[in-house]
Amino acid sequence: MRPSPKALFLAAGLLLVTSIGFTDADQPATQPDEQWFLIRMSGANVGTAAERWSRTGSENVFQAQMNLSFTRMGTPLSMTIFTEEVTTPEGAFLRARMQSSVSNLSAVATLKGDSVYYETTAGGSMRRRTLAWKKDAMTEALARERVAHWLESAAPETTITLFDVAEGDFRTQRLVRGKRMNLPVGKIERDVIQVDEYDADAQTPSSSTWYDAVGPHDPERTLVSQLGVEIEILRVSAAELEATQIEPSFDIIKRSMVPCPGFPIPASRMETVTLVLDFPGTLPPASMTGPNQLEVQRAEHAITLKLTRSSAGTITIPEDQQAVFLRPDRFVQSDAKEIKAVADSLKAATRSDTWVLARACAAWVDGHISKKGMEHGYASAVDVYRSRAGDCTEHSLLTTAVLRAAGIPARPVVGLAFSEPDKAFVGHMWVEAYVNGWRTLDALNLGLDPIRIRVYAPASSESLGERDLMRAYGTMAGVKVRATEHQSRK
Repeated sequence: MRPSPKALFLAAGLLLVTSIGFTDADQPATQPDEQWFLIRMSGANVGTAAERWSRTGSENVFQAQMNLSFTRMGTPLSMTIFTEEVTTPEGAFLRARMQSSVSNLSAVATLKGDSVYYETTAGGSMRRRTLAWKKDAMTEALARERVAHWLESAAPETTITLFDVAEGDFRTQRLVRGKRMNLPVGKIERDVIQVDEYDADAQTPSSSTWYDAVGPHDPERTLVSQLGVEIEILRVSAAELEATQIEPSFDIIKRSMVPCPGFPIPASRMETVTLVLDFPGTLPPASMTGPNQLEVQRAEHAITLKLTRSSAGTITIPEDQQAVFLRPDRFVQSDAKEIKAVADSLKAATRSDTWVLARACAAWVDGHISKKGMEHGYASAVDVYRSRAGDCTEHSLLTTAVLRAAGIPARPVVGLAFSEPDKAFVGHMWVEAYVNGWRTLDALNLGLDPIRIRVYAPASSESLGERDLMRAYGTMAGVKVRATEHQSRK
């Protein structure tokens, strides 16, 4: 698993939040304004973005498109994300849409009265929901005005609530004023104010943005950090963008690997290993204990984890809380007829043993996905069933769907698995099935199961959105891992 392409939805959203503007009232509707951005990953030029806004007599239209090209373990991958928001001339929300080649995902949100009608399509599966419009929510245009006024004041922080069309829900951001500094932007050094952006209740920022300290308060640079990869959005001129060479050979997975000195080889012989995780900043607020890992000690800037091949302890939840792990959602379509048919056939073959059934579901997915490669973005379970192609993300989402269709509560899990050739941890996704407690499954056999670091396990794949993943992986940004002791099979 890469540092998630979903994180790039966040980057697209940041373009909306921090850069939207409108033409003057006397600007002709046929002459839209545009801005251009260069996108870098760890200093490598991997893509471009453009913003376009125009005004008619009754509507303001804002559009943003992001195009990226890089590699994953040497396999080329291209992504395109398009977003649009339409508002009244006064800035009130009317509708929004989003399309992404990353996940074959599209979404449309329309405001009618006090309700938002949301429709999302992934893998040929359509989901609809209706939400009440939050009275304190604002559009990106009004959010930009709020940020500009706040920067001119002395207040240390402000809060804005927006509707996120990629996620189909409202999100609240807390903006915290940082220091004023001189920032080299292209060939010019600019006087800027750093602003750290936090999701509601988050202890680590999802991103940092540098605004022009001498108005207008347009962002000069936005920075997102995930597993050692800095995703940078830099505002440039059209001429600068045209002269920039894109570097599609940048390998996002190799760049995001976390070395682990002392990790014993071969991993397949290990029964247990103890790791010390040294964090540069705040520790993850919740315990890192999971089905196959035990948080042994927590110091000021370090956590000691004991990873085991067998269960580290039974983790149970009440029966009335298990239903959420059986529900279908837009990426895990466990109610799709083809997936239900697979689950029914596996249930008939395995009869009454639930754990045997769970393992059979994972084994079926491993055999069904015949084209195993890194050229995929983020496909839904139905997409994967039909294409029979994917990496750890696709294996995990299809496994979760088959398990839920078979009546076994399940959830996708993101974390870090150890790569022996690279002697480092790399981002990975697997599954937890609830069979008398949470138990680890992996339909993509890396020979490490379950010696890995569990970071985040959402109830629904709806929570594999950019904010959740950025918050989860954000707690691991800059972490250093070392092995201190281990026990191997004889």
